[in-house]
Amino acid sequence: MNSQFFVKYQLRNNYFSTKDLGYRKKLWPLFILLFFSFLLGSFSAQSKEMTSKYDLEMLGAKIGEFTVTQKNENGNVNIEAITDVKVNLIFSYRVKYVQNTEYEQGVLKHSNVKTYKNGKLNSDMSLRQEKDAYLLVVDGDTTVINDLITYSGSMLYFNEPQGVERLYKERTAEMRQITTLSEHTYVVNDEKKRELNRYVYKDGILEYAKMRHALGMLELKRVIENTTND
Repeated sequence: MNSQFFVKYQLRNNYFSTKDLGYRKKLWPLFILLFFSFLLGSFSAQSKEMTSKYDLEMLGAKIGEFTVTQKNENGNVNIEAITDVKVNLIFSYRVKYVQNTEYEQGVLKHSNVKTYKNGKLNSDMSLRQEKDAYLLVVDGDTTVINDLITYSGSMLYFNEPQGVERLYKERTAEMRQITTLSEHTYVVNDEKKRELNRYVYKDGILEYAKMRHALGMLELKRVIENTTND
């Protein structure tokens, strides 16, 4: 190879290398933008939050409100449900339930239900998984529940119980059978096969519920459209 050809060869290579470097500098911000767009898209696909509100009625009169929010992230579910009830009988009183439940990969890990009467804490119930069992603590008293819970009352609002046979009720620490009454309608019965609760769904979300209570039949009616943040 003669020296003149070698110099021309090196100059040409340096030219294209410098040119490519310029293109890379221009394209680098675009690569960064695409990278972070991909990360944000992946995060959004794995994370979702839903909220619904309901009126609570008895004998056709509104006695309270119920709000539930469910957050799904990477297969884990966190649910917060708040019930605010005001009852006027011989005397008036106000009851508020604050309920939090955590699921990991389809298994209940922890739940807590606090009950307030007239603004003061009346009861505190928590459930936590410990290895193959659960520790139930009610106002300081501890009980062991040897079971695996994969569906509970907190799940009823955004997770239609298709194919579900058992329901754990966080507020009463009971395990109940749940059965399909008709399409998108489910019932929970007591030991004598009497109907306790009925749940009706639309598009996979609880639309209406009827629940037997010591004071009478309670009705839960969805009042606003569900909002989803993706």
